[in-house]
Amino acid sequence: MSGIAGVVLTDRRARIEVSVLSSMVRALSLGQEGVEKILDLQSVGLVAQGPNFLNVGVAEMPALEHQCGLAFCGSLYDTQWLFSEQDRTGRFCKDLLQLYMETGIGMLKRLRGEFVIAVWDGRDDTLYLAVDRFRVHPLFYYEDTDSLVFGSRIGSVRCALSRKALSVNPEAIMDVMAHSAVPTPRSIFREIKKIPPGSILTRRNGESKLASYWDADFLKPDSTDEAALSVELKRHFSDAVMCRVNYDKGQREIGTFLSGGIDSSTVTGVLSRIIPSRVRSFSIGFQEQRFNELEFARIAARHFGAEIFEYQVGPKDTVDAIPTILNSFDEPFANASAIPTYYCAKVAKDHGVAVLYAGDGGDELFAGNERYSEQRIFDYYGCIPRGLRTYGLEPTINVLAHATGLRPFVKAQKYVRRANIPYPQRLSSYGLFNVIQASDLFDPEMLRRVGLSRDPYEVISRHYYNAPASNELDRQMYIDWKLTLADIDIFKVARMTEAAGIGVRFPFLDHRLAEFSTSVPASIRMRGLKLRSFFKGTYADFLPAEVLNKTKHGFGLPISVWLKTYRPLNEMMHDLVLSSTSLQRGYFRRSMIEKIVHLHESDQTSFYGTVLWNLMVLELWHRANLEPLWEKG
Repeated sequence: MSGIAGVVLTDRRARIEVSVLSSMVRALSLGQEGVEKILDLQSVGLVAQGPNFLNVGVAEMPALEHQCGLAFCGSLYDTQWLFSEQDRTGRFCKDLLQLYMETGIGMLKRLRGEFVIAVWDGRDDTLYLAVDRFRVHPLFYYEDTDSLVFGSRIGSVRCALSRKALSVNPEAIMDVMAHSAVPTPRSIFREIKKIPPGSILTRRNGESKLASYWDADFLKPDSTDEAALSVELKRHFSDAVMCRVNYDKGQREIGTFLSGGIDSSTVTGVLSRIIPSRVRSFSIGFQEQRFNELEFARIAARHFGAEIFEYQVGPKDTVDAIPTILNSFDEPFANASAIPTYYCAKVAKDHGVAVLYAGDGGDELFAGNERYSEQRIFDYYGCIPRGLRTYGLEPTINVLAHATGLRPFVKAQKYVRRANIPYPQRLSSYGLFNVIQASDLFDPEMLRRVGLSRDPYEVISRHYYNAPASNELDRQMYIDWKLTLADIDIFKVARMTEAAGIGVRFPFLDHRLAEFSTSVPASIRMRGLKLRSFFKGTYADFLPAEVLNKTKHGFGLPISVWLKTYRPLNEMMHDLVLSSTSLQRGYFRRSMIEKIVHLHESDQTSFYGTVLWNLMVLELWHRANLEPLWEKG
C-alpha cells in the first residue's frame, strides 16, 4: 500500500510524538514492503510510504529562520520539463519542494500524473494538501481547533486520533445502500472527510479552506472539424500512453488489463505499437456466459499480437477474497467488480508484471456508458408536442396497458412514466430507494439521525447542478467523472492492484487527454443513440471489428447468482445480514431485510443480489474495523 500522512498542531510550541508518526506510516503500508519516510518538524509531522513503482518520499528545506517540508506519493510524467537542469538535484522530493519554493502552490497545475502531496510552509505557517485531478491517490482528513490530521488511508488518520471518539456517519450507511460506496466529501466516519478530485485544502492559523485547482470544462468553444479532432485524439492518446511508458520502461515489467472492451483493447493496441517486446495482457472470465467476455479479449490479443493470460473467477474466489477486500478499502466498498479486478492483478503479479495499464475512463470521456443512450431515448419523448403526449398518447397507453396487460403496452407505460421524470431525478430512478422506501428499510431512529427529508441521491443532483455544461450528455458525463470514476472505479482499481502488489496506470485519465475530450462537441461524441461514435470512428481501422461492434458488458461479477447457488456464500449472507449483531446496530428493519432475502430467491435480475452484497459488506466492515470499539453516530 502507499500514500502520505501527517499531523499539524495549531500550537507551534507543542510537539508531535514520533511514535505517532511511526504508527501512521505503518498503517499506510499494511505490512507490505516499501519506502518509509518520516519528517519531524516538532509541531508538524509528515510521512510517506510506498513501493518502488511510485515516487515516494519527504523533503525539508530551510527558508530564512523557518523550515519547509513536503511529503509526496505518486507518479509524475514529463518531469524533464518540470525541473531545470541547474536546479535538479537528483532527489525527486527535494526538487519538487524547490519548485514549490520558487513558484508557490500554483505548481500543481504544472504536474502531469497521479499524486497526493502535502506541503508545509513554515514562512507563513501554512499547510497545503492536494490530490491529483481524478484522485487516483485519495486523501482523508480530520480537523478541529487543535490540529489537522490527514492520511491516504483512514487507518493512518485514526492512529493519531486514539484519544478521540469517532462515530459512524449514518448518511454514509445510506450512501453505501444507494451507491455501493461513500461519495465525496463524506467518509464512513462523521468526523473524517475526503478531499475532492483536483482540489487543494489550505490550513492556516487553525482555519481551513477547500478549493479546486482543476475541473472539467464542457463550456469552452468546440471544434466541429471531425477529421482534425480525430487526428488530435490519436495524438493525445498515444502521448498519454507514451509518457507513462517512458516512466516505466527499463525499470518495471508492463502489462495490460484486457477485458475485450474498446478501452482496454485500445490501450493494449497502442502499447503494442510502442514497446518492442510482446505485450502481456491479463483477462478474467466466468462460467456464467452472460458475464464472460474472454472470447473478445482473445480476439483483441490476437489482433495486436499480445500474449494473453486468463483466469476464471468462481464463487469460492469471492469468499477467499473477502479478507483482502476488507483490508484494502478504508470504508465499506461494495462494488463487487473489485473481486475480478483483484484476481486479474494477482495473476499479473504472479507472471512478473509490476504495473498494469488500464482502460478506465474511456467511457466517461467519450460517451460510452449505456445510460447515456437510455436517457436520450427518454429525451426523445419530450420532443413530442406536450398536448399530443398529455391528451393522446398517455391516456391511450394507460388504457391499453390496464385493459390487456400485454407486455408491449406495459413496457410503453413504464417508458412514459420514466420519460416524464425531470432531470436530475430521472438519473437515479432505477435506484434502490425508488423501489424500496427508505422508511421501510431503515429503523425509525436511524432515519431520524440521517434526516427524514434527506435525498439518498443528493450527490447526483449536486454534481448535475454544478456541472460546467450546457447539455444533458455533458452533465451526465460530469457526474460520472466525479462519482463513477473518482469515488468508485478508480478507487477500486487502484486499491485492488495495490493489494496484489503491483501498480496501475490510467492513460485515459491523462489530464491533457481529458481536457481535449471536452472540446469534442457532444453531438459528435455521441451521434443519436450511437455510443462512442467519435471514438469508434477514429479507431475504426485500428480495433478489430468484433470489439467495435460488441454489446457492452462491463467488468461485472455474477454475485447475485452465486449468492443463490454457492452454499458457503449463501450461508455467509444469511449469517451476516440476519444476525442479531447486525440487526442490533439499529440501522435496518428486520422485516424488510427478511423480505429482501426472500425476494432475491425468485428474482431473475441482479437487483436484490446487489442489495444483499451491500448489506454483507457493511456488516463485514463493522466487524473488521469497529468492534469492540463501535460507537453509534
